[in-house]
Amino acid sequence: MEEIASRYNCFLFTMKDQNRSGQIPFLKKILLVFAAFSLLGGGLLFLSVLDKPDAGSREPSAWEIASGWEKLARGRKGKVIFASPPRLLVLNLGNGEKKELPGIVVAGGKGRNARGKSPCPFWAPNGGKFLYRFAGHVYVGDEQGHKAIVADPRMDMGDEASWSWLTAFGKDWAVGPALNGDMIAVNPADPGASWIVYYGKNIKKHCEITGSGKFVVYDDGRSVYVARNGSSGPGMNISRGQSCRPCAAPDDRVAWLAQGHSGYRIHDAAGGRELASILAPPGEEIYRLNWSNDPDFAAHMYGSRGNERMHVRRVSNGGYLYIGNGWDPDLWLEPAR
Repeated sequence: MEEIASRYNCFLFTMKDQNRSGQIPFLKKILLVFAAFSLLGGGLLFLSVLDKPDAGSREPSAWEIASGWEKLARGRKGKVIFASPPRLLVLNLGNGEKKELPGIVVAGGKGRNARGKSPCPFWAPNGGKFLYRFAGHVYVGDEQGHKAIVADPRMDMGDEASWSWLTAFGKDWAVGPALNGDMIAVNPADPGASWIVYYGKNIKKHCEITGSGKFVVYDDGRSVYVARNGSSGPGMNISRGQSCRPCAAPDDRVAWLAQGHSGYRIHDAAGGRELASILAPPGEEIYRLNWSNDPDFAAHMYGSRGNERMHVRRVSNGGYLYIGNGWDPDLWLEPAR
């Protein structure tokens, strides 16, 4: 403590000495406060940035991301795949470092037409591979830059079509809309292996399957519905006449984006009961929520008016961390021990 006090007094003396009147100008007062926090080892100024990660317009530093993630996820490893067209990148939340994936090109960007071409990457449950869209195709890729087309003539691979990943029956499946309005599952390693998940013929681009494989959630252009795997009826209407960006959790919960993009409404897939909401951070909107492989974590972007701010979320307590700018973030975490 004596050493800290000595350094503090030395700094104070230097500040006064530079001002002949003996008064400390406003800017120097700010520097003095900063020095006091730093010398006392508190790091309080940085803590305020982490507690309010979406204050201001600058992107967070790697240190801020890593520190914020430690606070949000209590030391679990995590990574986010996202687009910054024409690049696809992975952010390591443990150290805040980003890496561009070699050999992979994507489209998309600001504006309604460009947004429809965005890649919508989606991690496999084990975090080893991911799905993404580009130029009218669905691909499976990895962080080394390997990629292959997932092809079935029944797949809807056009703009806005969403594709998610399911592991079931000992195999991996790319699950998404079929051209006839059904929901189809295709094996990325063997596109000849496929099956119809939902026979309703009324899906309009956006659909996902829960991690258990028991339920699907989709929009028909007017409302969001939940139906059982293998069914053909419309299922339960859970959105009260709104239709925007449904998504599914790795457990049997589903969600949809409320009008005004103020938040996602979370429902029990089995009974349709509304359980909770994931609200947008203060002063922002939510666009394209993606649940992670852990039911308590998710990621989303702002999206409206060209805003590219991305957040990772703690679903159970509403916690959020601003991780920088990009499109279509998807989060993966190591399994809880």
